[in-house]
Amino acid sequence: MRSALVVLALLTALVRPPASHGAAESGGAASGVAFEAATRRGLEATEAGRYGRALAAFDEVVAAAPGRAEGYFFRAAVFQILAGHFDRPAYQKGFDENAARALSRAEARVKAAPREAEAHLLAGLTQGMIAVRAIQRRHYLTAFRRGRETARSLERAIALRPGLEDAYYGLGVYYYWRSRARWARLITRLKIVEDTGDKGLRYLRRAAARGRWLKTLARIELVWALYGEERFAEGRKALAPLLRRHPDQPLYAFAGAEGYFLEKNYERARSEYARLRRRLKARRALKGQRGDLARLYSDFAEWRVVRCNYEMGHYVAAGRGARIVRDKPDMGSPLLRRVRAAAGALVRRIEGEGETAPTPASGAPASGAPAPASGAPTAPASGAAPAAR
Repeated sequence: MRSALVVLALLTALVRPPASHGAAESGGAASGVAFEAATRRGLEATEAGRYGRALAAFDEVVAAAPGRAEGYFFRAAVFQILAGHFDRPAYQKGFDENAARALSRAEARVKAAPREAEAHLLAGLTQGMIAVRAIQRRHYLTAFRRGRETARSLERAIALRPGLEDAYYGLGVYYYWRSRARWARLITRLKIVEDTGDKGLRYLRRAAARGRWLKTLARIELVWALYGEERFAEGRKALAPLLRRHPDQPLYAFAGAEGYFLEKNYERARSEYARLRRRLKARRALKGQRGDLARLYSDFAEWRVVRCNYEMGHYVAAGRGARIVRDKPDMGSPLLRRVRAAAGALVRRIEGEGETAPTPASGAPASGAPAPASGAPTAPASGAAPAAR
């Protein structure tokens, strides 16, 4: 679900700048402490899916250090998660404005201190975030250019400091999902470029094990990459610590259920999606972003239950459920619009073939394997909405 869903969006973070830079920009030790405390609160809220609290904390980061890029970067990352789920002008504007401010400050820092690894890290992650948004808007040339800038900046960061573990997260996402793109597979077969998939997985494992701020995000990205390789048991093992830590975070619960769906263990997937719906039931009544996301993921889980019933041959139940899903409001969500269209197509298929229709082949409504949101790394890649199919 992304990126990855693609997944799959979700944490955003950054390695702390050198102390001298932080003190100079933030106005002294007291402001530096406030900066660090607000950053940690914002990241914890983002990880838990409490995006309103995260934005409030990152406002404090900006107030503590308005001349630095981090606060704007964090705010842009949260808005990207929200804009990936809902077509709302405020979310899109929030991303565009904060990403632009983050990038201008990061690039200025690179010019002022070209051998500061953290400056290149922040510039690279911001470029990657902009690349993902460009892909979502179908601005593919911009996305390609930003993706290349991302890789260059992050490679420079680890050249300056090989132990800058969070940089391996961004490079891991870039190299793995680039290898999964259709055009990349073609030129790899033609021996024009090397296959970077294994390299990407290796980097993601490293960041998931050693990352400072991006460890959790690297872990969820690793889960989706392992699913992509059909290594489902490994993916579930990597996901387990996140589920234990945040049992109420729908993005992680969704990733757990989706692994069974992609593995074609439809009975277990149906059970996991039904459980997710039950857990989200009480939260659907909440106001604001938490309630919106609870309703979105509850409706999507309902659609997955329908798909599982269809794959298992329960066509009456699948048809009945598909009609309900088809008629639900889309909440201004591109994901739910695609879900409604897919549900309508499934209803027509069942009605056209009868209740004893055969199990769908590859031409039937697709199984919903989560595609990466981009071939470029971005901090909240896993916060992107899942595929609707």
